[in-house]
Amino acid sequence: MNDNTETLVAVFHDSGGLIRAVTSLVDRGHEAFEALSPMSLPELDEALPHRPSSVRWFTLIGCVAGAVLGMAFQIATVLAWPIWVGGKPIVSWPAFVIIAFEMTILFGALATMAGLMINSKLPMIGRDHYHQGAALSDFALIIECAPDERPSMETLLMEAGASEVKPSEPQSVLLGIDLG
Repeated sequence: MNDNTETLVAVFHDSGGLIRAVTSLVDRGHEAFEALSPMSLPELDEALPHRPSSVRWFTLIGCVAGAVLGMAFQIATVLAWPIWVGGKPIVSWPAFVIIAFEMTILFGALATMAGLMINSKLPMIGRDHYHQGAALSDFALIIECAPDERPSMETLLMEAGASEVKPSEPQSVLLGIDLG
């Protein structure tokens, strides 16, 4: 969190209020917020702005790195310990394709998993703000805003149906479990 921003937590007792608040924030062009819900809400997915996932770039980079490393390891090995077999060249790429393909799949899968974890913000290590009730029955909206935007943001959230809007206190949270 920036030094010149404040974090507000808006608590809703129904999903309709949360969706109205998210729609209002998106309409205003505000992007620094996180919605917490105890269940899946298809309406919330529709209200949130959709951006293309960057996981595909992790996969592409992992696959290219795997293919290059697969070939490089094999070429380095045969150049370090050459064995002449049947007059064939030492660096014979058709024989190296199988291992390069396997390395492509391995690195692509590992990079995809890493990209998925990073984009999903899992594990939630170092997460400062959380609302405990969002794991049980409440819906919460965590919003970062400038100090001069705070009154208008509180008004917007209360009009959307928030039962309370309060400044967030940093917490020690690991994987959604309050440690402190």
